[in-house]
Formats: sequence, C-alpha cells, structure tokens
Amino acid sequence: MIVREMANGQLLCMHQTTHALMAEQFCRHWGNGDFARPLPYAATMLAIAQHDNGWYEWELHPRLRSDGYPMDFLHDDDPIAKVALWRRGVDRVFEQHPYAALLVGRHAALLYEGDLPNLTGPENKGVAEQVAAFIADQQMLVEVVRHAYAEDSRYCDLLKPAVVDANTRLLQFGDHASLQVIVPWGAQSVMSNCPLNSQERISITMRHSEQTITFSPWPFGVESFAVEAHGKLLSERHFVDEETYHAALAEAPLRRLSWQVVKE
Repeated sequence: MIVREMANGQLLCMHQTTHALMAEQFCRHWGNGDFARPLPYAATMLAIAQHDNGWYEWELHPRLRSDGYPMDFLHDDDPIAKVALWRRGVDRVFEQHPYAALLVGRHAALLYEGDLPNLTGPENKGVAEQVAAFIADQQMLVEVVRHAYAEDSRYCDLLKPAVVDANTRLLQFGDHASLQVIVPWGAQSVMSNCPLNSQERISITMRHSEQTITFSPWPFGVESFAVEAHGKLLSERHFVDEETYHAALAEAPLRRLSWQVVKE
C-alpha cells in the first residue's frame, strides 16, 4: 500500500499493483534514435506492470501501524513476510511468462542486495537468511528460464546477462518514476543505470510538478504521453482497528491522479 498525504489532510491509499501499472505507463514508449527499444517488448512490459503483484493478497486485508495510521510499504514491519510476498509474485509471473518472472526476481534481488549488508546482528539473523536464500534462488532462476527456452533460438540473445540487466534496469526506472510522483518524493531526481541499450547505462534527470513530468535526456519515442494512478480517498487518518479501516476503504471514493509527461 502507498499512502499519500493530500494537501487538505486526507489520505489517498493506492495499491502497489496500481503503482506497478503506472510504472509500465512510464516505460511503454521507451526507445528512440538514442535509446534502444526493450526486447522482448511484451514480456518486459508484463514484468513492469506485474512486478508488485505479490502484494495482492496483503492489500485485500491491509494492516494498520501501531498508532492506527494505515500501514504502507515504507513502514512495513514484517520483513520475513515481505520476502514471501516477493516469492509469491515471482512465481505468479512465471506462470504468465518465465522471462518476465526473471526480470521481477532480478529487480527484487537488486533491492535486497543493497539491504543485505545492513542485516547484521542476531536480531536480524532470520531475515538475513531468508533474504540470502531469495537472492540465491533468483540466480538459479536464470538457469530455469534458460532451460525453459532451450529450443527457442530467439531467447538465446535475450537471456544474455547484459540484456536481462538492461530490461531489469528499465523496470527499475518505471518503478522509481511512479513512486517519485505518487508518494511523492522530491520534485527532482537523478536516476542512474537507465538502459541506453543492452550494453550502456546512463543517468536520467526527472522533474515533476502537480501537472507535468519531464525527463532529460528524453528516452521516449513520442513527444508526450499521460500517466495516471488511482486510490481510495480517506477523510480519517487514524482508525481504532483494522475492521473499521477496511470498512472505510470500502466506502471511500476513488480519486485519480494524472500527469502529462512532456519533452522539454
């Protein structure tokens, strides 16, 4: 769950799966004379749009923080359950498309590789073991997917490490861009390791206001496009229990957020 604090004090609760669809909106026009179009295109877009589908069950019964404020992904306090959530998401995508699952798993592994050095001490032993096992399993998944496509010559090149990395970095670009505007974070962000092509990476600067978003350099094949996400708008900020919170979500009106992505 993403919980956005609105200017009037209300809360906009948006599902991770909604955010993931918005991430795909940022990437579907990727590619021009300077930036290579992702291949395989459909599988890469599927991975981006489905990269947070492991949250689906959690978001059917979202939790509260200890003070009664809606729990969000930034404050989630059950790291072992979160690893299980990622596993569920990778497995689910695998049934749709093994290559897409490889990208989702690699995306999560990259996030965890950055966290693993901080999981020290006996209090973090169980979490560190679960994270390390997950990372190892994603490395093994590469061979599983290679075996799945052993008789498909097209995937020989698409499964090369540099190509898998480029497509995973595109997923990360979409993930970051979506979160940047809907959490929201700062009005400007520099995103590193964006794929120029299968071999080269580049940094892209993102700037946004309440209505528009720009990127420099421009990685898209169109001059402009729209992105949007929706959530449930809550008037209350704290709830006595989760049953009350769930009832409020069920009755809350939808609110849509939208931006125009434009070339500078």
